[in-house]
Amino acid sequence: MIARKEYYYGLDQLRALLMLIGVLTHAASIISPFYQWNYHSERYQDALIHNIVHITHFFRVEAFFLIAGFFSAMVLVRKGKRYFLKGRYLRVLMPLIFSILLINSFEVWFVVGHGIISRENIGIGNFIVHSWFLLTLMIISLICLLPIDKFFAYLSRFNGFVKLGLLVFYMYLPFGVKFVLNMFVPMAEHSLFYSLYGYLIEKTLYYSIYFFIGYLIYRNEAIRGFFHKKSVKTFLWVIAIAGLSYQTFSVSEAKENLPFAMRAINVCIQHASAISVSLLLFDFFFTSSFPPSRAVAFLVRSAIIVYLFHHPVLIVLGYYFDVSGMTLFVYFMLLVTAGYLLSFICYLIVNSMPLTRFMFGLK
Repeated sequence: MIARKEYYYGLDQLRALLMLIGVLTHAASIISPFYQWNYHSERYQDALIHNIVHITHFFRVEAFFLIAGFFSAMVLVRKGKRYFLKGRYLRVLMPLIFSILLINSFEVWFVVGHGIISRENIGIGNFIVHSWFLLTLMIISLICLLPIDKFFAYLSRFNGFVKLGLLVFYMYLPFGVKFVLNMFVPMAEHSLFYSLYGYLIEKTLYYSIYFFIGYLIYRNEAIRGFFHKKSVKTFLWVIAIAGLSYQTFSVSEAKENLPFAMRAINVCIQHASAISVSLLLFDFFFTSSFPPSRAVAFLVRSAIIVYLFHHPVLIVLGYYFDVSGMTLFVYFMLLVTAGYLLSFICYLIVNSMPLTRFMFGLK
């Protein structure tokens, strides 16, 4: 286990940064020529801006869950399961419930009322949308209440090749389960089933890999020391650059229509690059000295509120700013600037009242 220190300010700042980048990535999704986001501008589209910003999409949430696993292990070791569960109730479950009831429901009302999405096409996913990460984090947190340390201790008896094989198997588990399910329960005929499967099982399986990597890094300092080696970091850089480059240049491909073997290779590339970047980011922010300041503390504290509120904010802005007479760059910068500004204002409002602080998990 890593030796005690007062707090890991660098990791806290990285976690906030990863959430705040979400505003930028979703603003880029509005102008994406490759897919339809919750609001999609037909007038302003640009592949270059989308691809540059979209690079973070390949590792941002994965790195967030790795850090969440690290901090979860720290709380469990220092404070115990009861304190950990209370924290998850206040900081994860409450924001999840109220973001669905208030923020996401407003988004549904807006997109239906303004003809962006027809009422017939509204499903459970439209109410969960970007709050899914809280649902996934809550499910994985409940798994932490199981004797997982004993399970990891049992796995430690195996040699490195067996451990690697088990990791690869677990990487492919969400992909494999969905592939087999589709053979017996056609996806086109059971959209609700696959929506629930995606939110409750598929995302949990996928992101738990990163969560438990972070968990093990805290519990076993030798693991963190291994990834800190210069040769290992060089290898991680090569994998990260190669993987991110491949995914960026293939973003326009309809991946669901690719042959089975190619889809399987993409899963491996996706995980390899995301794990590599997540570990490199973790190592940098863990070892670097980032003393706290008022400005940074404000960003760290506001990040969760900014992330929860920015989704409908960008949709409203995207809709009303989408008029002729400006350049694509001006449209995009208006979305980004106003998106951040209004989301931070939402934080100030939420933080001003005890009730709303409780509802959205602020201390």
